[in-house]
Amino acid sequence: MNKKIKKTSLIILPIALGVFLIWYSIAKLSQSDIQSIKTSFQTANYWWVALSLALGILSHFSRAYRWQFLLEPLGYKPRFANSVMAVLIAYLLNLFIPRSGEFARAATIKKYDKIPFDKAFGTIVAERVAYEIM
Repeated sequence: MNKKIKKTSLIILPIALGVFLIWYSIAKLSQSDIQSIKTSFQTANYWWVALSLALGILSHFSRAYRWQFLLEPLGYKPRFANSVMAVLIAYLLNLFIPRSGEFARAATIKKYDKIPFDKAFGTIVAERVAYEIM
């Protein structure tokens, strides 16, 4: 397959799937459901929404930063953006197949920062073990 077509399809297909799933979800709503959603948006306290979004993003950043600390003694320094994206990919895959995100996280960092899979996965296991001990 042509490299440009492959790259374009890797961008367009997930977006098309997302648009389809949103449309499918909205199409099933009744008129009373739509009115209830509108009322909820009008009465929501957006200060709390913004605070929860900020704290959620901060938690993802801190997990990626903590992972960089684990990789550093092994002689690897992945880019912070790649670490964050690997963590986010892991969360996404864990929604579909539990615990598959750990493998995807190591595979993602291997692909983009050339860190061996076994070393990256070892740090993930060490993080889990340390978390369980606490």
